[in-house]
Amino acid sequence: MIGVGIALLVIGIIFLFAIPWVGIPVGIVGLALAALWLAGVGRSVGGGRAARRRT
Repeated sequence: MIGVGIALLVIGIIFLFAIPWVGIPVGIVGLALAALWLAGVGRSVGGGRAARRRT
């Protein structure tokens, strides 16, 4: 998700100079995705590792 967020930020900055009405919303979406990633949305509680049972 962070890759998509950063990519949208870069595309938004590029389009900001060429087509501002496209660049601004794309940049905002990219910024929102990056902020969600930093906040930890979508991560599992166990740190991404599957819980193991001891038998």
